[in-house]
Amino acid sequence: MGTLLVAAGGGGDAIAAAALSALIPDKAVGIATMAWDRLLIDPLPGPRSAADFARLESRRGWWQVTSHSRPIAPAGSTLPRLAGELPLPLALLDPSRGAQGMREQIESAARDLHADHILLVDVGGDLLGQPDDPGLRSPFADALTAASCLSLPAEAWVAGPGLDGELTENLVWQRAASHATVHTLEPEIWKPYLPILHWHPTEATALLASAALGLRGTVEIRDAGLPVPLTDRSPTALDLDLAAVADINPLLPILAGTTSLAAAERLAVRTMGTTELEAERAKAARPRRHQPPAADTLAALPDWERAARRRGVDFVTYRRLAEALGHIEVAALRTLLTTHHPTGDTGLLWRVEDRGCEAARTDGAEAKPTLLN
Repeated sequence: MGTLLVAAGGGGDAIAAAALSALIPDKAVGIATMAWDRLLIDPLPGPRSAADFARLESRRGWWQVTSHSRPIAPAGSTLPRLAGELPLPLALLDPSRGAQGMREQIESAARDLHADHILLVDVGGDLLGQPDDPGLRSPFADALTAASCLSLPAEAWVAGPGLDGELTENLVWQRAASHATVHTLEPEIWKPYLPILHWHPTEATALLASAALGLRGTVEIRDAGLPVPLTDRSPTALDLDLAAVADINPLLPILAGTTSLAAAERLAVRTMGTTELEAERAKAARPRRHQPPAADTLAALPDWERAARRRGVDFVTYRRLAEALGHIEVAALRTLLTTHHPTGDTGLLWRVEDRGCEAARTDGAEAKPTLLN
């Protein structure tokens, strides 16, 4: 038998789950995940259901996403491309029937894929959030997925404590360390997944891989520039019994019996005060930005970097840089910047530095290495 990996929050956690599968004693047989992408990929707030996709492969009680699957417009999703590049079958978790419906899907996928154990993976640690945590902005998705696993033979790994910019590294360790076995993440487990992280918009998993590959410093991420430190504790995973997670996060047992997404959201708002769904609805209602000319973006970069250095920033995610420079297409911004300033790219993040020094460098000067070297 084997282990079914369950991504707590969506595609970024699914990539991390694939990498972490190298550390588990049993064979990983598949990854189950919700289709919940950021608005830059999917303009519709919230998670997608099976009805939002064409060409899913219907199994006995669950759906498999393949590279041939497609979101039905106007929905968007990274899952079909992930399904084509991850080495394990990808099961779609449809939250339409709440935690109970997701539990049935996980049980069905585990049966068909011959799994007798569930490993829930969360990057960052918002899974350990509580109602009064000031930095907690996305308490719902991870808790709903975890709630669906409560009655199953499951454990949880919280990887990259604090790297999602919500709970701090110290707070995650404070809440989890006494209950957890600590795993150190070595560079080798990430190398097969670096090409995926080159295009996927996940920030937390990109930071986790960067930390495992040796990067240290302060990284600025999305939503007005939250600073996240990459430390020696960043490339770790805290292995917890799921019952211990439920003792920390009061939302898990509350959501466990839900039979619809709407009912689950109401309970989450009542318990935690808000959810990421509310924030996404507000963002989706804002006017769409227009893409600035490439010359304007390149001209604005040096001033932004100088200000970022004054804030103590060493690196920035491409998603945050797109937000700061008014860009819509993150991939297009990355191509533009790496074409004109190749030394800024670490492979996963953008190195913040004085571009005046770069212009003065001679052709024979040694370029800084990237994580992809």
